[in-house]
Amino acid sequence: MGVPYRAHLNERTLLNLPGFHSGAYVYVYVEDTSQRDLIRQTWCNDTCNCCPQNFEPRMTIEIADCDRRVSLAFDIDTLEGRANSLHKLDTLLAALQVFRLALEEEFEPYDERQRQLDTQAAKAQRE
Repeated sequence: MGVPYRAHLNERTLLNLPGFHSGAYVYVYVEDTSQRDLIRQTWCNDTCNCCPQNFEPRMTIEIADCDRRVSLAFDIDTLEGRANSLHKLDTLLAALQVFRLALEEEFEPYDERQRQLDTQAAKAQRE
């Protein structure tokens, strides 16, 4: 029997505050393979050229909002794949940071338009 799956990281976090739509979450998983050996297929023998083999740990980031889901893949099997995986994460973090700033910048213009609508509705009600 092999070593059971272990994880460095296995977390599901709800994205919304209580009272908002409850389906949104982010799930992150990185398998811990530190106690696992090379893979040998059951049909292989000592003269086989395909065994043993290395393997990549299971890793995922899944972001869900209601019925939409995005799952991102990451590679660690080559130096280039590792560099690309880290670049992907860094780019995602940077995009989220600038998106947050831009979102906050839209609060006041939205609120101003809402005040205009409220003023017009109050004026129409008085007439």
